[in-house]
Amino acid sequence: QDRLCTTDPKALQHVLNNSFIYQKPSENRYILSRLLGNGLLFVEGDIHKRQRRIMNPAFGTLHIREMTEIFVTKSNELRDVLKKLSTSNSSQETAEWTPIEMLSHLSCTTLDIIGLAGFDYHFDSLDHLVRGDRDESELSFAFSQILNAIGGFTLLGILKMWFPIFRMIQFDRRSRIERSSQKTIQTIGRKLVEGRKQMLKEDMEKGQVSKAKDLLTLLIRANLAEGGTSGQRDKILSDEEVMDQIPTFLVAGHETTSTATTWALYSLASHPDVQTKLREELLAFPSDTPTMEELNGFEYLDRVVRETLRYHGVVQGATRVAEQDDVIPLERPFTDKYGVVRHEIKVKKGDGVLIPIRVVNTLQEIWGDDSEEFNPDRWLDPPKRSASLPSAWGNQLSFIAGPRACIGLRFALVEMKALLFALIRSFEFKLAVDAGDVVGDVGIVTRPALQSRPEEGHQLPLLIKQV
Repeated sequence: QDRLCTTDPKALQHVLNNSFIYQKPSENRYILSRLLGNGLLFVEGDIHKRQRRIMNPAFGTLHIREMTEIFVTKSNELRDVLKKLSTSNSSQETAEWTPIEMLSHLSCTTLDIIGLAGFDYHFDSLDHLVRGDRDESELSFAFSQILNAIGGFTLLGILKMWFPIFRMIQFDRRSRIERSSQKTIQTIGRKLVEGRKQMLKEDMEKGQVSKAKDLLTLLIRANLAEGGTSGQRDKILSDEEVMDQIPTFLVAGHETTSTATTWALYSLASHPDVQTKLREELLAFPSDTPTMEELNGFEYLDRVVRETLRYHGVVQGATRVAEQDDVIPLERPFTDKYGVVRHEIKVKKGDGVLIPIRVVNTLQEIWGDDSEEFNPDRWLDPPKRSASLPSAWGNQLSFIAGPRACIGLRFALVEMKALLFALIRSFEFKLAVDAGDVVGDVGIVTRPALQSRPEEGHQLPLLIKQV
């Protein structure tokens, strides 16, 4: 199927701002909603508009400030785990370098963070990794099954995605996993929602304000404030909608941040001068428990995060399908194959549009001759052309833009800064393999893998030494 792919800023702005016309492909929505329910990531149109409006306050600055304590505490736990590994591997305390597979440690840490910040659930995933055992909790197992199902498409799964008639087949292994995982998540989700509602109602009867600050509690509290299930439909989420946000939080808030932070450490290990400069800034701070404002106040840390998200493209692109005929305006006219100068592009209902996030984020005509280099100092004076990009944050497409811009961008940025703050202050990092051996394996997110050992899956081997 042909798709329109453009880097024209005006065209991208039009597509991203008109989310009722340009929606996610139905086949993508089908396969993900089967696994994750109808959470904010996968609904469209008026349903998305309503869910987004209701959920926006939970992701505002006030609540992210309260969640920062979770980010910092869990980041420091990861630091302490790595210190123990480093010390146990060295006969002279910090004199030796210790090999660490960084992606798995960060993935476990961000899963623990989203469990607590999302719905006050203790995965303790990092503890299980350190002990070398499996987390046998029902929710953790169901979530791992879902991630495996998302990552591995069978022929039947592809046929179901593109040809709805095949969706009648429900006896294959993937369908059984879907049903089992959905049932587990719905059962646990219902318990979490009912328990939280009861707690909040009891607090309201006593005239108390709950101190819980996880996203699930915030959504249920907002529902109760609007009259609960008897409230106006456009102002509340149903219990089913609230439960559908649980796997959405897990998927959207887990792999993306851990992968982005892993790529940040890759670049810092590859650029010792940048790593040293960042460490000097962070060590000048007198405490290991910064607030949100203090994390956002580190200017060089902010530039490193911006450059990581621009350069590495954790999400390579996004796809939309036109729900009706439309005309897309252009900033720069082009001459078609017939010699006609075009100032716009006509699309028909059903036409696909590819938004090439990483291509735009590294386009030479926007970012200059060093567009494919990691250079945090470019953010001292960002290229003027980057200001024309549709962007929810940072003059780049990493969180896209418009009504479907990433609702959790503040959450992700502060979490990433907390992780880097704890790690860079405590350790020196260098690559344990040649830089050229590390490649990006493109999936829902682009994770690092080794060309020389593809059978080992996603990983980033680093060497660490205590500062």
